[in-house]
This record gives sequence, C-alpha cells and structure tokens, in this order.
Amino acid sequence: MAEKKRNKRTEIEQSAAEPAAPAEVSQSAASAAAPAETETSFEINEEESAVYEETLFKKQRAKSKSAPKKETEVKAEKETGEETPQQLSFDLSECEEKSAQTSYYEYDDKENSPLMSIFKSIKKKFSKKDKAAKPKKKKFNPLPAVSATRYHPDPAVGLNDEQLAERFENDLVNKVENKYSKSYASIFIGNIFTFFNLLGLICAVALIVAGASLNRFMFCLVYIANIGIGIIQEIRAKLSIEKLALLSSHSAKVVRNGAVTEISTGDIVLDDILHFTVGNQISTDSIIEEGTVEVNESLLTGESVAVKKSVGDELFAGSFITGGNCVARANKVGKENYVEILSAKAKKYRKPHSELMRSTQLIITCVGFLIVPMAIGMFFKLAHNINDWKLVIEGTSAVIIGMIPAGMMLLTSLALAVGVIRMARNQTLVQDLYSLEMLARIDVLCLDKTGTITDGRMKVSDCLILSNSFPDTISEAMGSMLSALDDNNQTSIALNNHFGRNNKLKPVKLLPFNSDRKCSAVTFAESGTYAFGAPEFVLKEVPDNVAKMVKQYASMGLRVLVVAYSKAGIVGETLPASMKAIALITISDNIREDAVSTIRWFKQNDVQIKIISGDNPITVSEVARRAGVENADKYISLEGLSESEVISVANKYTVFGRVSPEQKAILVRAIKAAGHNAAMTGDGVNDILALKEANCAITVGSGSDAARNVSHIVLMDNNFASMPKVVHEGRRVINNIQNSASLYLMKTFFITLLAFFVIVIPGAVYPFNTSHMMLIEFVIIGVASFFLSFQANDSRVKGRFINYVICKSLPGGLLMLISVLIIMLAQGLLQPHLGIENYPNDIYYTMMEHAMNFAGLVMLYRLCKPFNAFRTLLFVAIAIVLTGISIFAVVQGLPMFSFVSMGNLDLYWHHILLLGCVILLCIALAGVLENIANKFLITQDKTKEKSKKTK
Repeated sequence: MAEKKRNKRTEIEQSAAEPAAPAEVSQSAASAAAPAETETSFEINEEESAVYEETLFKKQRAKSKSAPKKETEVKAEKETGEETPQQLSFDLSECEEKSAQTSYYEYDDKENSPLMSIFKSIKKKFSKKDKAAKPKKKKFNPLPAVSATRYHPDPAVGLNDEQLAERFENDLVNKVENKYSKSYASIFIGNIFTFFNLLGLICAVALIVAGASLNRFMFCLVYIANIGIGIIQEIRAKLSIEKLALLSSHSAKVVRNGAVTEISTGDIVLDDILHFTVGNQISTDSIIEEGTVEVNESLLTGESVAVKKSVGDELFAGSFITGGNCVARANKVGKENYVEILSAKAKKYRKPHSELMRSTQLIITCVGFLIVPMAIGMFFKLAHNINDWKLVIEGTSAVIIGMIPAGMMLLTSLALAVGVIRMARNQTLVQDLYSLEMLARIDVLCLDKTGTITDGRMKVSDCLILSNSFPDTISEAMGSMLSALDDNNQTSIALNNHFGRNNKLKPVKLLPFNSDRKCSAVTFAESGTYAFGAPEFVLKEVPDNVAKMVKQYASMGLRVLVVAYSKAGIVGETLPASMKAIALITISDNIREDAVSTIRWFKQNDVQIKIISGDNPITVSEVARRAGVENADKYISLEGLSESEVISVANKYTVFGRVSPEQKAILVRAIKAAGHNAAMTGDGVNDILALKEANCAITVGSGSDAARNVSHIVLMDNNFASMPKVVHEGRRVINNIQNSASLYLMKTFFITLLAFFVIVIPGAVYPFNTSHMMLIEFVIIGVASFFLSFQANDSRVKGRFINYVICKSLPGGLLMLISVLIIMLAQGLLQPHLGIENYPNDIYYTMMEHAMNFAGLVMLYRLCKPFNAFRTLLFVAIAIVLTGISIFAVVQGLPMFSFVSMGNLDLYWHHILLLGCVILLCIALAGVLENIANKFLITQDKTKEKSKKTK
C-alpha cells in the first residue's frame, strides 16, 4: 500500500503513454550499479569557490524555471552592456553535463574531476581581470576529510542499517548550527571583555599603584556584580531557549529499511530518502526521485515566484514546498548545503533593527568618546593644583568610574534575559532578545483568520447539487480527486471526513492547490476534468445564480467551494475554459473560545486588529464580527488589485479577503509606511513574505518549518490566547528598561558636567573620589532600578528610546550638578568668614555628597510617579535607608563612603542650614526641569508623528 502511494504521481504521469520512462529507469539502475568512487580534499581559491557555487545554483534555477529573460533584464543589458547574472557563461556546459551525471563526491582523481575542470575554467576566465590581486589560498573540503561512498537506494526501501552505520561513523550527517543560542564562551567573553570593564581595570590598577585605601575600591563590587549577574542570567536564558527549542525542532520523514519514519533534520544522512509535502521546508539539498512539486525559493533568492520541479531536479535547503508532493534523495548534508555555503561567506552576526540596541550603542559610543578627553583634562588639572599624586589618581579615577553607566548595560541584558525566561515558562520561544522590544512597540496586529480567530478545524456543513450534467456521482468525483491529490491541509481533511476517498476514477493529470490559483483539479481518463476551489478561480465566469448563493452563504460566515466539471483536460497549468459549476460545498469554521476576550484585550491596549485572509472577504468579515473585531464591516477583496491599489486601501479597511502571499507582504509594508509598528501572525508557507516584512513576526509551534524559521516569536502551545501575555511581557520589559536606564544616565550626565566645570573654572578642584559615588550607585540607582524592572507596565512603548531616556535623566543630572555647585560656591564664600584654612575641606565634600544623594532621591520620587502600592513601598524604603545612613554619617562619620563627622559645633548648624536649603531648592527645581524636558519630548513626538503622516 505504501509503495503504491509513493509511486502514484509517477503512474499518473506515465498514463499519458510517453515511452521514455523505461529508459530513465534503466539509466537510474545503471547509475545505482556503478562502482562507488570517492574524492579527497584539494586546494582552491575562495573567490573561485564562491563564483562556482553561485553560478551553478543560478544555472540550475534557470533550467527549472525554463523561462525567457525578463524585460527588465534585457533593458538593463542594453543600458550597461553587461550580461545579467543568469547569463554569465564560464564555458561550463561540458563540465556541467558530467556533474549532472555524477556528484562531485564521487571522484578521487582531483586533477580530472568535473569540479576541478570547472574551477580551472573559472580561474582562467577571471585571471585576466586582476593579476595583481592574489587571494590567500585555503583548503576547500566538499565534505569532511573522509572518503564518501555514494548510494542510490530504492525510494521505497531507503538506506539499510549497514549504510546508516557507515554514514554516522564518517559523520556524514546533516548537523545544523544553532543560530539563536550564544555559546558559553561568547557569553563569558561578552560580559567580561568590554570597553568599560577595561577602563575600570585600568582605574583599579592605578589606585593600587597609588596606594589608595580599601574603600576606594568599592566600585569593583559593582563591576563584579555586573559581570556575575550578566553571565548567570544569559546562561539561564540560553538554557531556557534551548530547552524550548527542542519542542520546536524541525523533523523530516525518511525511508529507512523500507519503513517511513520521522526524525530530526539533524539526523538526516547523505543519500537518505526523504518525503516532502506542502508546507515542508527543505532540510537539506536533495535530488527529486519521484513526483512533481512547486517550490518557493524566496529565502534563498528573494523571488517569490514558485518554481516547478520534477524528477532529477535539485531542491535547495531553505526553500519550501508550496504545492504537490515528492520523494527525494539527500544530495548534500550539513555545511555542504548551498545555503550553508552562502552563510559561511558572511558569518558575522547581523544585529536586529532595534531602537533599544541602536540607542544603547549610541550612548556607549558617546560616553566612550567623552571619557578619554575628560580623564586627560582632569588629570592635568588636578596635577596642576595638587602636589599629591595619590589624590590626582583618585580624582581622575572617580571621573572615569562616575561617567561609566556600568549598570545600564547589565540592566538592559538582565531585563531582556529575564523576560525571555518568563516567556519560556509560558511556552513562548523568543528567537532573539531584542524581539521583546519589537513586540512592545506594536500598534497594529495583522491576523490570519485560521488558527487565531478560528481554531483551524473545519467541517462540511452542506453540499448543494447544482447540476446533474456530469457522468459520476459527487461522492465518486470528490473521493477520487481527494485520493489523487493526496493533500493534507485542513480543507482537505474536512472534505475527506465528509466524502471519504476512493479510486473509482483513473487520474491522468493533476493540478495541485497553491495559494495563487486557490483551486485543485484532476483530469480523469474516462470522465474529464473535475475541479474544486474558490468560485472566482475555478469558473471563468460565475453565473448570477451561483454568485447569489455564494454571497448568501458567505454572509452567514461560511466558506463556499464550488465543484466544477468539463469534458476537456487540463493543459499545462490551466483549467479548461468550459468548466461548469455542478455543486456548492459549504464549510464552517470553529471560532476559538478565547478569541473574543483576546481581541478585546488588544482593543483596550491600543492595538488595532486587521484580518488578512485568502478566503472570501464577506465570510471573513462575518467571522471577525462574531469574534468582536472593531470595524469588521470594513472589508475588501484584493483579488486583481495592483500593488499601488493595495497600498492605497491598506490603512482604510480592517478585513482583507482573497489576499495572495505577495499582497500580504505589500499590506504589511504599507501599514509600516504609515508610521505603524506592525506585527504579523502566520503559520503557513503563504505567510512567509509578510512575516519577513513585519516589525515582529509571530507564529505557532505547529506552523510550517519555514514560518518558524523567519518568526521572532513562536507560541509553542499553539494558543492565540497567549498573545496578551506575550505583548504584556514585552511592554513591561522595555518600559522598565527606559525608566531604570534614566537613573544610570542621570549620574553620567552629572559627573560629565561637573568634570567639565572643574576643568574650565580656574582653581576648582574635583571634590569626589571613587567611594563617594557608592551610596547613590548601590541604593538609589542599583536597588531602585532592580525592583522597578519587575513592575507591571502595559503602556505601549512610543517614540525613540534615547529621547525618552535623555529627557528623564538630564533633569536629574542638572539637579545634582546645581546642588553640588551651590555648596562649592558656598565653600569659597564661607571659608574666609568661618576661619577655615584647610584645603580641600572634607566637611564640604561630605555636604556635597549628601546634596547629591538627596537630589537623586528627589528624581527617583518623580520617576516613581504615578505611585502604586509597590512603588510607594519601594520609595519609602529607599528614603528611610538613605536618610538613616545620612544621619548616622553626620553624627559618627562613615569612612566606607568617605563621609566625615560634622562634630565641630561651631560649624554644625551652618552646614545643616545650608544643606537644608539646597535640598528644598532641589525639590522646587525638580518639577520645573522635568516639565521643560517633558515639553521637549512631547514636541519631538508630535513632530515625528506629523512627518510620518506627511510621508
């Protein structure tokens, strides 16, 4: 039975009585009987290797498509006088014939192999272009450095145990590198060897050389904590991702020892027999042995046009099946796959388009550029004013350490890593950390009806016979079509459940379903052609009575398929023009129980819902209305619309029907162009292009391999109701990063501005050492930012990260600067009148530290607004701790933080009064500075929104 099913497509094509089939069989048998040969590694030029691989792929693609040149290519050649890539010729025809008959794995004579001949011809072709440039030679191994015996097993039997053992022993396995998980080495290196850590180490060494006291090294605790926590959390996130990734690991159906089994794609070996069907992503470069398929190679070529491939054609890893079924033999594995060869030429990690990442890197770059000149300027200024080199080094180190927002990077990676871990616990796989930010910014969510609003299950609700002018019963016709097409999508499952399968009619020509033609058809030997699908795609002209019934059923939320018949046969990929409707089949969708509440949540949280479907727009509109989608009555069919027309309606309608894969991508692109952040959900191969266009691509664990590969977020529980939790987590993480990062940059702004004033003002001395900053670092910034990062926050993330953070942190930095400058000014004015001769004065430095800490506390108060129970408790706790430490330091002194006791009663009340006035001034100025910053931020956002609307 299994053998009969595997050979079905071949038998159908052979029924056309073409006599060439036996010759092909004998040739295949002869090839299988040929003695196995091997190949060893040899030296080639890297540039030649790249040219060969790219040229061979394009030639194979051109052969598969068998299409003439596009007009644009001809025009380009006339303008430039150069041939398009598809036309490049290296005189490889003779070598290519040999290569087509025998794989390059099979040669052990490196000088006479077809591959070496190809390389020689390429080298000769290009040697005249640049004789001076001689790229470095390197070893090129088509396979690991072992001999590879090639097998041509029977597609019905596959490899046997002995052959499999030989493959595993020689490591000829399709091992694939995990692209989404950092190695342990990269985690340790990334957290330890940073520019800021290097500066901290230099300061620590300088302080050791200068003989500084132990409390000057307290900043090292912050750096050690940053490194340790960062490493631990990244490892936890790595383990969570890898554990969840096992659940979404790709699988493939292989034939071994005569049985079809499902294995991980990483366990495929060279020459394994593979079964591919609609929705499967090609897991390794393979040669088709049986069947005909339509393949989308857009992930490799960028072209979305499906390519038809049949016996003898090559399937490339990374492409996916959009129509038909086939049996293929693994021709390459692991790093020898075409897509892996291309990837090897560009191994550098491409960072995602993340506003958070760009802003963080910009901040680091700016601080890095400022630190060096500030440190040099401070060093020479202190050296000029102070004769004690120990104080010079301490002051310079304090500037460097103070300017570094050491905890901000830790906070960002920590918050993202914790977010990934929390989402993993909720059965959600995050492909990269910065996907959380993309998720937090979405304001438009594009959904496919199936799998989101409906649960994907369908059932035939009715079958209405329109005509008896066909030779068979509707059950015989539908059963024979379903048996011949052998599809496994949800529509086919519903039809199978209702009509069953039979083999009463003999098929001679198949037209499998794909997302472009939206119908399936079979020509039978004695009866003619039967087809079923969307009425407007099956029938050349839809009769008025049929159109009326279709509209009536569609308005009830039913999906309507028309069954049509013609005595004529299928010609190429075209249905007979004489197709007549003989029946209507209505199929109902089942709305998910949680769809209504989920859509309501998005509406309440400022996310607009758009439904994009390939079904009838009236049907989709009714389903959307039942699910509670706002403006569900605004629907349109995109059938036959041009790209410009699709763009013009993208932001005017809510429900889009009859949407092709290309139109889905255009819709998402148009929504983004209007200034929105769009998320796209999809699980099928027809969603790939749109998923790639979206700011955030979301799929489910049961989705196609290709959809999971290009998505940022994978819902492993296949539950659309998880989406609110996912979006909530993304918003919580990014909003809290923005708020907490403001605290770190507040200190950076303060130290930078203070150092600048000290450098430019004659006679001024920098008042702090490295231990002075520890209290604000630990209590106000460290503890507060840590606990604030766990706060719930459902506000949609808007605007630029850097604008928000600067507007929140700069007022705090200015407030701290003003408070310290006032005390510095008071020090200069009061010293002569109070008879203080010692310079520098530790009492005034202690007052500056108190003023700085309380200014920071005031800004924390502003940042915690609006208060809730958690924020109130947090602020009160920090205020009590800070006040208690300050009182203790005033009375007893606290050398750990460089506080000295104000035990001199002659000066005590003067200083307390001055400090109190500074604190009151901070409270008054904080609101003014924040209001100015907020007005600037609002103006920036309005300007940005206006520019988007104008665009």
